[in-house]
Amino acid sequence: MPRYYTWNASSKNFQRRKQGDAVPGYPDVRSTDALGRMYTVHPKNNECFYLRLLLVNVRGPTSFESLRTVNGVIFPTYRAACEELKLLENDSHWDTTIAEAIISASPSQIRTLFAIIISTCFPSNPCNLWHKYKDNMSEDILHQIRVSSRNHDIEMNEEIHNRALLLIEDMCYLMCGNLLIRLGMPAPYREMNDAFNRELEREREYDHQELDLVVQTNVPLLNYQQKEVYDTLMKAIDDENGGLYFLDAPGGTGKTFLMSLVLATVRARFNIAVAVASSGIAATLLEGCRTAHSAFKLPLNLQTIEEPTCNIAKHSAMAKVLAVSKIIIWDECTMAHKRALEALNRTLKDLRNDSRCFGGAMILLSGDFRQILPVIPRSTAADEINAYLKSSNLWRHVKKLQLTTNMRVTLLNDTSAEDFSEQLLTIGNGQVPVDESSGLISFPNNFCNFVSSKDELINNVFPEIISNYKNYEWMSERAILAAKNKDVDDLNYIIQNKIIGTMHSFKSIDCVTNEDEATNYPIEFLNSLDVPGLPPHNLRLKVGSVVIMLRNINQPKLCNGTRLVVRKLMNNVIYATIMIGKFKGEEVLIPRIPMISTDMPFEFKRLQFPIRLAFAMTINKSQGQSLKVCGLNLEHSCFSHGQLYVACSRVGRPSALFVFAPDNKTKNVVYHKADEHTAHLMGSGYRRPWTSAMPGAEPSRCLSQPIFAYLTNYSVSKICGRSHSPPGVKWLLEPIDIYNVNAPHTLRRSKVSV
Repeated sequence: MPRYYTWNASSKNFQRRKQGDAVPGYPDVRSTDALGRMYTVHPKNNECFYLRLLLVNVRGPTSFESLRTVNGVIFPTYRAACEELKLLENDSHWDTTIAEAIISASPSQIRTLFAIIISTCFPSNPCNLWHKYKDNMSEDILHQIRVSSRNHDIEMNEEIHNRALLLIEDMCYLMCGNLLIRLGMPAPYREMNDAFNRELEREREYDHQELDLVVQTNVPLLNYQQKEVYDTLMKAIDDENGGLYFLDAPGGTGKTFLMSLVLATVRARFNIAVAVASSGIAATLLEGCRTAHSAFKLPLNLQTIEEPTCNIAKHSAMAKVLAVSKIIIWDECTMAHKRALEALNRTLKDLRNDSRCFGGAMILLSGDFRQILPVIPRSTAADEINAYLKSSNLWRHVKKLQLTTNMRVTLLNDTSAEDFSEQLLTIGNGQVPVDESSGLISFPNNFCNFVSSKDELINNVFPEIISNYKNYEWMSERAILAAKNKDVDDLNYIIQNKIIGTMHSFKSIDCVTNEDEATNYPIEFLNSLDVPGLPPHNLRLKVGSVVIMLRNINQPKLCNGTRLVVRKLMNNVIYATIMIGKFKGEEVLIPRIPMISTDMPFEFKRLQFPIRLAFAMTINKSQGQSLKVCGLNLEHSCFSHGQLYVACSRVGRPSALFVFAPDNKTKNVVYHKADEHTAHLMGSGYRRPWTSAMPGAEPSRCLSQPIFAYLTNYSVSKICGRSHSPPGVKWLLEPIDIYNVNAPHTLRRSKVSV
């Protein structure tokens, strides 16, 4: 309106502008660049708030009545019109979700969907939903009873409903750690109605004969290194002396195979072995594995708590499991914040009434420090180094184990794969020579296939996608990776447009969590926010689109990082097929769930499907995923430790890696650990440490070994010993002075610059 009209305050109406630029095709119409703004309205001012919401979302209304008209039906209030347009969150949304699902979903899928809704969406009256749809959730149980008893006259009854409730409660307990009675539902009858026993049952419900067979079959297949590690771990378990172990294992060395065998051996003996992982994807690789945050109930904001502990009550079910477990395995631990490990240490000491490290429990950490370190928002390199596990005071207790033999190379006898594996380690170790003027590296010879544009990259990774996109196996084997979300979004938009089919648009319902701030953050502003870790406000999908989960809603089946392909799109539920992991090929239902962003100066809630497009992914999201064909868009270089190494190591041979990089060069960010007490942070490549023999250095003021180095615009500065400690670097063990590596002579930096 303000572009073409002005407001006449005396007559209280809009009038066409008489000045401004002529609008082509409309000789009597003038326009300007004037911007209009609607007054914000507090949600408590009900009808005005809903009127404003309609004005923002309804195009071209001609009257107040037309605003209240949806699909030809005139609604009595603005709120009713908003509800019909799905602009408001209410319990009818969950009713509609289940109603859509029962059209074609199986009873077990409906039960899982219902468990997700009551565990993550918290409807105000879940009992009403249960009583309305309990027959739909129990039909398979009725069928099983009729078949087993050979009596087809059996009707639905309370016992059958109780069995369905038991299955739902078991799922809810795994999803959120709560029983149904705490979620506003009736409690099912159990002969052992005790979560304490249920948690122990979960850890002991394995087929021990099958596990015995797994152990007998696979132990002879271990190579020398793997057998040595296996024997060391089993001896430590048998001795019951506890201890903290770290298994250093690059990709392809058989780490997952070895850890699965350790878990099977312990469980085959009727003992408890707990398996957790730092990411949802890694959790799908080990039997009975969960994410560390959900299993140990770790605080979400670890970096802001000085001495965190796990939220596990001393007499809870999980406390008993941790107290009697023979081993706790933590996979991909290098992604974890050091305070997560310290929280587990404090909790185990308390649960086991033992002052020893981890309460005398045996802990096996595994991972590869060449990969991505803990992600800390708006952090510096020094913050990341301070947060990773080696900076913890617990690390001095670690007994290191190592795997170096690449089993992919050994089993396939592929010389190109062997060279590729060695080149990957060169990148991961930061040993590729760096151009001092640009800070860039050139890729090793015969390392990958270079392309000259993004279109060429897409065509190499997804050749003839129009005819292949319905081949889900083919789609699951390939992806394009990039360092930045913007590059990923652009690639996904281009690739999805190549797929034939109708584009469906799903808009989120956004609101601030603190109602007092509602007028400061209008809904259209919240809609405009595209926050990493949240789905977009306007999620556009086609049948056949590849998506990735953004939340753990049903571990380990549906967890953060699971890739799926869309099979069917409905207004409130999406049918999708899992593309990776041990649940590959299984069809699942995905509802909209509320998600709260804490990565903003204020908190807001977004009700949306917890997915994003995933033809292309960020490098961080790809960690733990294996591909047969991988493309790298390095138009914008990697900016954090290990990203280039992680991206390149998604495939096992150079013929499967396609790279788009300006001038075929890029940045490789690697933070080095020189020894137990010395840290180097390097942009890429290796620089020799400063010594007192270097030009310009004062022998009396320099140490023969650097104490610390930090990263600034991918240049390295060394910090050497001195008698005064500059402010802001209190966590360093030694007082310091700073010298610039890139200068022709040693230059002292001011303390303020630290």
